[in-house]
Amino acid sequence: MQVQQILLVLFVALPLPIGLARAQSPQDARALELVDRLKEVIQRAERNRVDGATVNQLKDLVRRYDWPWRTKLLNEDFSDGDFTANPPWNVSRGEFRVIRGAGLRTFVGADSMARPTPSERERGGGGSAIEGILGGILRGVLEPGPASQGSQFRGAPATAEISTPVALGNAFAVRVRLLARERNPENSRVEFGLYRGSERDWGYRLAYSPGSRPALEIVRSSPGRTAVVERYDGATGLEDGRAHQVELRRDRDGAMQVLVDGKELVRTVDKGLNDFFDGFTIVNGGGDYDFERIEIYGTDR
Repeated sequence: MQVQQILLVLFVALPLPIGLARAQSPQDARALELVDRLKEVIQRAERNRVDGATVNQLKDLVRRYDWPWRTKLLNEDFSDGDFTANPPWNVSRGEFRVIRGAGLRTFVGADSMARPTPSERERGGGGSAIEGILGGILRGVLEPGPASQGSQFRGAPATAEISTPVALGNAFAVRVRLLARERNPENSRVEFGLYRGSERDWGYRLAYSPGSRPALEIVRSSPGRTAVVERYDGATGLEDGRAHQVELRRDRDGAMQVLVDGKELVRTVDKGLNDFFDGFTIVNGGGDYDFERIEIYGTDR
């Protein structure tokens, strides 16, 4: 049986224009019904030993139009004006506020960043030659040697972090409506994603660095180790001062996607973590952001 005949059978069983059937959430019931019927057709085709090219075409349609994360686990828009309940959020460090009509706001400014070392401040001149010589001697005694000469700042930038418990398996879809309130901030970075464990140092995050390249990174973390799974170097369109829908998806086979306003920017496969998750976290490493809505979908664990 050819693919055209198979699709004709499917359309008779459930008449719905496939070009209009792209599923974007579990609420797209008719689109998902079409996808589920298509899966049944694939199973019959495989049992009847239909040629592989036809089956692959059908599977490609399923991948493009399916929404396998049928269970909504978190739907938060902060409309109650409080993040301490329904669901409860925990602030680990920094400051977060709920702004009516804007959602959850987080700001880490330049004044929160670590200050330059004395050696960096003194390069601007000033002071006598004797003070400069004494300063150099003291730095040699009190400061680290050549191993740290590549570091411009002592310590790391300040961060803000908030999290909420969400129990789900290794397949997920995280969707946030995000507004970056500064178009080209320096040293800005915000991450959000799923974690496991009380230290929240195990999981997947999507990192966004406004005005930088790469602008987006999928990051996999485990205790004592962080790896960039994939990055996106192109323009994201997120720096226009408007709210945008940003999604991080992962299926049971480890296939991952990043989408902005429904447009796919990243597609990759990572099987480095294949376990359950305990919650969702936001880490602001610098910048001013509004999270207007946060949705998390999952599959059966």
